[in-house]
Amino acid sequence: MTPTRQALVLIEKDLLFKLVLAFLAYSLVPLGEIFFFLFLASLIGNYLVLVLAAVAGVAGAFAGIAQARRIAARLKSVSGSPRATVEMAGLLVAGLLLVTPGFLTDLVGFLLLVPAVRLRAGRRAAALLRDRAPTLYARLGLSTY
Repeated sequence: MTPTRQALVLIEKDLLFKLVLAFLAYSLVPLGEIFFFLFLASLIGNYLVLVLAAVAGVAGAFAGIAQARRIAARLKSVSGSPRATVEMAGLLVAGLLLVTPGFLTDLVGFLLLVPAVRLRAGRRAAALLRDRAPTLYARLGLSTY
């Protein structure tokens, strides 16, 4: 048996399916951004889209830096409650999305800066962890969240 075949036998089919789905999702986001750029360019013009992309990128970078400072300050002061952990994770994801180039990722990143949206997304993520990874859910102490 070839080494590749041996490696595939060791990998569970469920894990392989999840990896393929993650790869597809990872490759669909840039395609969505490209199509959105082209759509906007057809509506408002190429140069204005480039200006908007540059402004969104700079604003996202500044917002991401501000959120990183806020997370660092809260990590020093917060005692590690589950709610604070989930909120800081949401801020970290928002900062990463804001630094990532593209209008759609910036939109999601700016939405995660809104506390109500971040709280709802955090509760959803905690529920997914509870259902799909109960050991990690318990280890993070999210049962009180």
